[in-house]
Amino acid sequence: MDKKSTTYRTYPYTPLTAYHPIFSQRRIEQVRHLLLAFILLFLFWLLLSGHYDLFHVSIGIFCCMLISYTSSDFLFLHIGADDTHLILPRLTMYLPWLFYQIMLSNLHLVKLVFSPISRLNPRIIPYQTKLTNGLALVTFANSITLTPGTITIELEENTFYVHAIDSKAANDLLTGDMENHIEKVFLPIAHLKERSKTMLAAEANNLIVKTVIRLFTPFIQIYGLYVIAHGHYSPGGGFQGGVILAASVILLVLAFGLHKTMTKFTEKLTVMLCSTGVLIYGGIGLLCLLLGGNFLDYQKLDIFLKVGAPAARSLGILGIELGIGIAVMACMISIFYDIATGGDFPEQDDPSANDVVDNNSSGDER
Repeated sequence: MDKKSTTYRTYPYTPLTAYHPIFSQRRIEQVRHLLLAFILLFLFWLLLSGHYDLFHVSIGIFCCMLISYTSSDFLFLHIGADDTHLILPRLTMYLPWLFYQIMLSNLHLVKLVFSPISRLNPRIIPYQTKLTNGLALVTFANSITLTPGTITIELEENTFYVHAIDSKAANDLLTGDMENHIEKVFLPIAHLKERSKTMLAAEANNLIVKTVIRLFTPFIQIYGLYVIAHGHYSPGGGFQGGVILAASVILLVLAFGLHKTMTKFTEKLTVMLCSTGVLIYGGIGLLCLLLGGNFLDYQKLDIFLKVGAPAARSLGILGIELGIGIAVMACMISIFYDIATGGDFPEQDDPSANDVVDNNSSGDER
């Protein structure tokens, strides 16, 4: 009996449902940055506060979560999610080496000062760097300035212009030892990558100023909230904390332009926050009146708080400080907006709107 050959037709495998990952790489990166920002800011809060009871720790957690949600991207804009856990340990190892170089440079300057023969030979030298990441460039520029005898004057594309006090300081820089150490810290992102090149091109103008302000803004905001939260029994309060918070927004305007900042912190938002602060202040005072006391008679709040008169006064003052802080911050930002624009606010949806602050900054640079 002959066996007939049988041909089988194969069909491509098609799943019943298409696979869509629940968490994209971008989402994972955002979550990791959020957690890292919260940890750094909360450690900073604990260092400032000195109060580790449940109440103050809870306030710190809330404030750090708020700032981490709004400003976590500021800290990690030039660092990918896969690079952060490598860079931070390397940076902690780089700092002792930098301090050692600072000590050596200080000793060299002492010799120059007390030498009977003047060996000063100041000069400005160009230094072309191989670093391409914005954070690495800023770290290199600040490391040069922190080392006595050399100061970073300007950064143009990939060239540093450095003032050196004598030939030894210049030669030490030209050896490239410091640059090599910094390259090892930012090794995962120090070489040419599309992300690094794109960010560097977008912030080529005043890269050092923009990066430093971005890194310090979340900590300035946490400090402002700390001053408000502890102002009812220590130096500080709503006025001081509100001004500090407003200053952080004004710094962003000076670095990144008025229009770009107003897309995030709009005029409408400032009006709402100002009204909210006044409402909190007046609401607590009115509640004290309704409970049979005088305006801002905080001990009457104990009727429904049930925590005792001293604790009721403390919580009442804390609420007042919060309202004042919100109102002062919003008013200061609104006043700055009015002065910077002359009362003529740019359209929020118009990307071509001219920035008064940007135009003034470019004029100064020229």
